[in-house]
Amino acid sequence: MSTANKIFTNTLWQVIIRVINILIGVFSLALITRMLGKAGFGFYTTIFAFVQMFAILADLGLYMAMLREISSVKDKVSENKIINNIFTIRLVSSLLMLVLIPLVIQFFPYDQAVKTGVIFFMGTFFFQTLITTLTAVFSKKLDMAKVAFIDFVNKLLYAGFLLYLFFYGFSLHTIVLGNSFTMGVSFILLLFFIRRHIKLSLAWDFKYWKTVWHRSWPLAITVVLNLLYFKADTLVLSAYKSPEEVGLYGAPYRVLEVMATFPHMFMSLILPIFTANWVARKIKDLNENFQHSFDFFSIISIAMLFSTWLISRPLMIKLSGEEFAASGPILDVLIVATVGIFFGTLFIYMVVAIDAQRQMIKYFLWSAIVALIGYFIFIPIYSYWGAAYMTLVVEWLIVLFAWRVVKKNININIKLGVLYKSIFAGAFAFLVAWMLRSYNIVFTLALALLLYFIILTWFKTISRKHLKQIFLNK
Repeated sequence: MSTANKIFTNTLWQVIIRVINILIGVFSLALITRMLGKAGFGFYTTIFAFVQMFAILADLGLYMAMLREISSVKDKVSENKIINNIFTIRLVSSLLMLVLIPLVIQFFPYDQAVKTGVIFFMGTFFFQTLITTLTAVFSKKLDMAKVAFIDFVNKLLYAGFLLYLFFYGFSLHTIVLGNSFTMGVSFILLLFFIRRHIKLSLAWDFKYWKTVWHRSWPLAITVVLNLLYFKADTLVLSAYKSPEEVGLYGAPYRVLEVMATFPHMFMSLILPIFTANWVARKIKDLNENFQHSFDFFSIISIAMLFSTWLISRPLMIKLSGEEFAASGPILDVLIVATVGIFFGTLFIYMVVAIDAQRQMIKYFLWSAIVALIGYFIFIPIYSYWGAAYMTLVVEWLIVLFAWRVVKKNININIKLGVLYKSIFAGAFAFLVAWMLRSYNIVFTLALALLLYFIILTWFKTISRKHLKQIFLNK
C-alpha cells in the first residue's frame, strides 16, 4: 500500500466517523443550549474553558514529544520504552492538576455554580489528557480510525445522556458530570484497542524522563503560551461581561473548536512522514509532502470558510435557538480564525518535524503578549467582538511566525496555485449560492459545495498521477 493511500484511507475513515461525530456533537450542543439558555450556557462555557486551561498545562508538550520520539525509532523495545515512560509522566502531571484545580478555582470571582461545576468536570479533563497522549501511538501506526471511533462512542453516549436529561430533568452540574463519565468509558475503550500495538504499563526510568524533558521543554513552554492566547479570551470575557454574553460567544467558539480538531487529526498522520524525511535528509520528499498537505488544507479550509459565511446565522439559530441568532455574525469572524488554525497547524507540525520548536518560543511569547493586551483592552469595550477579532489576529500571527521559522531552517517554496484556484472557486460558488439563499439552507449549502468542487475539478487541482496513488494504491 502506498503512503498516499495509507494516509487517504486513514483520513477517509476519520472524516466519515468525524462527520458523524460532528452531527452528534451538533445535536448535543443544541440540547445543552436549549436546556441552559444564554446565561446557563455562559456558565457551561466558563467551566469548559477553565478546565481546558489545566488540560493544556498538563500536556507539557508530551503528545507532540511522544509522536516525534516514536516516529524516529523502528524497534519495538525502544518504542515501548518511550510510550510507557511518557504515559507515566502524563499520568503524574494530570494527577497533580486534579489537586490544583479545586484550589485555584476558589481565587476566581465566579458564581458558585461555576466553581462546583469545575469540580464535576475534572473527570473529563483527567481522562481526556491520557487519551490525547496515547493518541500518538495510533498516529504512528496509521490507525487513527480507532481514535475517531472512540470519539464516536463518547459523543453517542453523551448525546444519549443529554437526551435523557432533556426529558426527565437536568441541571448544569448533571450535564458536566455526565461528560466526565462518558470520557472515562472512552479511556477504557482506548486501553482495549491499544493492546494491539503495545503493552501499556507504568515506567519509572527517571533518566529517560530527564531526556524527555530536555527535548520537550520548548513544546511545554509553547503550550503554556498557546494557552494564554487560545483560552484567555473566554476567561477574560467571563470576568468582564455577563454570562449571557459569554454564552453568545461560547456557542460559535464551540463550532471553531470542533472544526479545529481536523487539522490536528490530519497532521498527526503526516508528522511521522515529515520526521522520517527530515531524519533521512530526504529534503525533496519533504518538500513534496509539505506541498501536498498545503494544497489539501487550501481546498478544505476555503470550502469551510465560504460555506460558513453562507449559512452562519441560520446555522446558529438551528443549533441553539433564536436567542443565539447574534452568534451567527460572531461565527463569521471566528471561521476566519479557524482557517488560520488550519495553516498554523501545518506549519507548527513542520517546525516540530525539523526539531526547531525552540525557535518558536519567542514568537509564541509575542503572540501571547499581543493577545492578552488585546483581550484586556478590547473585551471590556467591545465584549465578544473584541474577543473574536483578537482571536482572528493572533491565529494569523502564529501562521506568519511558524512559516518564518520553517523558511529559516529549510528551503521550502510553497506553490500557491491550488490556494488561488480554491479562493476563486469558493468565491464564485458563494456568490451563486448567495443569490439563492432564500431557499432551503441544506439545498443552498449543497449547491455551493457542488459548484466549488466542479470548478476545482475543471481546474485540475489534483493530478491524475496523485489520484492513482491514493485510490488505486499505485
